[in-house]
Amino acid sequence: MRRIREFLFCAICFGFSAAVLVLSLLGAVQLTARNDEVAALEKEIALLREENAVRSAACESMLNLGEIERRAVQELGMQTCSPGQIVYLEYPREG
Repeated sequence: MRRIREFLFCAICFGFSAAVLVLSLLGAVQLTARNDEVAALEKEIALLREENAVRSAACESMLNLGEIERRAVQELGMQTCSPGQIVYLEYPREG
């Protein structure tokens, strides 16, 4: 009877150890998958940041204040202000 108990105890311990091992392996697989996803997303973020910088530079290079002023005056009929039309406002400073 004692031998059967020892055998059952060993079988239960072995089964528990096997279950813990399998669960640990599954956790490691899931962790590896998540790490791969994170790496892919970080790479995508880096590419998007680079693309954003390129597009921002392109937008800034297209901004030509002289051309804007020319169109405002010639095509839209705007005029520059005379000194009497300029009003200066004082803003309260914080702190």
